[in-house]
Amino acid sequence: MQNKAHGLHPRNPHHGRYNLPLLCQHYPALSHYIVLTPGNEQSIDFSQAAAVQALNAALLASYYQIKFWQLPDGYLCPPIPGRADYLHYAADLLTELHNSADQVPQGKHIRMLDIGCGANCIYPILATRSFGWQVVGSEVDPQALAIAQTIVNANPALKGLVKLRQQQDAKQIFNGIILTNDYFDLIVCNPPFYGSAAEAQEVNQQKWQKLGKTNQGRNFAGSNSELWCDGGELAFISNMIVESQTYAKQVGWFSSLVSQQKHHKQLVALLKQQAKHYGKIDIRQINMQQGQKSSLMLAWRFC
Repeated sequence: MQNKAHGLHPRNPHHGRYNLPLLCQHYPALSHYIVLTPGNEQSIDFSQAAAVQALNAALLASYYQIKFWQLPDGYLCPPIPGRADYLHYAADLLTELHNSADQVPQGKHIRMLDIGCGANCIYPILATRSFGWQVVGSEVDPQALAIAQTIVNANPALKGLVKLRQQQDAKQIFNGIILTNDYFDLIVCNPPFYGSAAEAQEVNQQKWQKLGKTNQGRNFAGSNSELWCDGGELAFISNMIVESQTYAKQVGWFSSLVSQQKHHKQLVALLKQQAKHYGKIDIRQINMQQGQKSSLMLAWRFC
């Protein structure tokens, strides 16, 4: 089944323009990055990595009561409204799973797994603070995991609700992360988009060129494990689909973002192929729209 998006999810708190005066109240450091547009409106310079990180920290402080959130150079600084949108659409699937009508199940009895939580730990933070869920975040990069753990430790609101696990084998996704006695109501994933470091760098350069500037680094960057893997997102999500059969009874909904439209049909075809071996698979394609950017959440569950 596929739906059509008409903007951010109704529950997403990030509709409309950023309320910069309010954000500066919650995170005063953001005030150092305020600029005026040609129309004399307040904004920030999105080409500055420090400004983008300050905006994220302000959003997390204002909407999610996160008091500490910092990233070293070289790690992905994600757009929070879009990440929140994914979780709200994914949460809708849990209303069906738990037969809870229009009420999203809340509380720590709901467990979510984030595949590739990165140094930013955004999905665990948003899920915990929005819904009170327990979240496990997995990550293959030990340095990114250490940074994420620092963020978790520094925020009492996350205590006891966010746990992190390192994936020791970069070729595995669920193996070693989903343990024998685990059950997860939901799995989310923002997979590496690109198939090589060169491809990631080329796209990065193109983004800077659109801004009319030379490559200044991190706000369009990210670590290797965050940005690329052999075969890119198609290979990564395909591996997720194949591996998911092994954990069919331990997961309610599997899901992943799909950034490139050309991959949609191939991934759905692979899921249908898996159904021939396993049995019935419920497949959902959920379109999301954030401003000019559109993306798709692919979700599936074994019935």
